[in-house]
Amino acid sequence: RMVPAPRGAGIVAARVPKKVLQFAGIDDVFTSSRGSTKTLGNFVKATFDCLQKTYGFLTPEFWKETRFSKSPYQEYTDLLADERRPGKAVIAEVEDKA
Repeated sequence: RMVPAPRGAGIVAARVPKKVLQFAGIDDVFTSSRGSTKTLGNFVKATFDCLQKTYGFLTPEFWKETRFSKSPYQEYTDLLADERRPGKAVIAEVEDKA
């Protein structure tokens, strides 16, 4: 089990997972394990699997940059508000005749 630690706490882990976490570039983490940690191969594999699962979370630094496009109403708001538009004058004339 790996839990994020406060900045500056360092890696609190046994010798084997500490090396794996250092190679992964992790700076601050608390770890705990249960069961047999004597078999180093399994211990390394469990640490690696845990690291792999933590990168499965989609945190903001992994989000793609979103570019929002303006709706036509936002883009042409000045044109739509302009009183001198030809289409607007035609509508006003039709209303006057009725």
